[in-house]
Amino acid sequence: MRRTVTTAYYWLALLIAVAIVVQVFLAGVGVFGADSFDAHEGFGWMIHTAAIVLFILALIGPRTGRAIGMSFGLLVLMTVQIMLVGARDDEPYVAAFHPVLALFVLGLAVHIGMPAISRGRGASAPRPAR
Repeated sequence: MRRTVTTAYYWLALLIAVAIVVQVFLAGVGVFGADSFDAHEGFGWMIHTAAIVLFILALIGPRTGRAIGMSFGLLVLMTVQIMLVGARDDEPYVAAFHPVLALFVLGLAVHIGMPAISRGRGASAPRPAR
């Protein structure tokens, strides 16, 4: 079971990375023609919920300090990113870090999920001679 949870942990991280790309698209829709950012906001909360699940999976799956720390860092980063939106009226230069943090969230999510991709490639590739 632990192996299954660990695999789910890696794939959920990659799903979060894909969701971040969709989220950027939804932000663009909000900027370039939609009446509101409701889709961007609602989808963002779904991604944040997925980050909470990722942290829980890290606690019960890999259970390494690195996995727990990275998933907790991702969750904290996303929480701070969400909070920055509230500063847009009073401190627009602070709120402008909202999309910048999205880049870090994307990078960290891909980094967390890389073992799922590398295991898939490594299973079919021959191992180098020692």
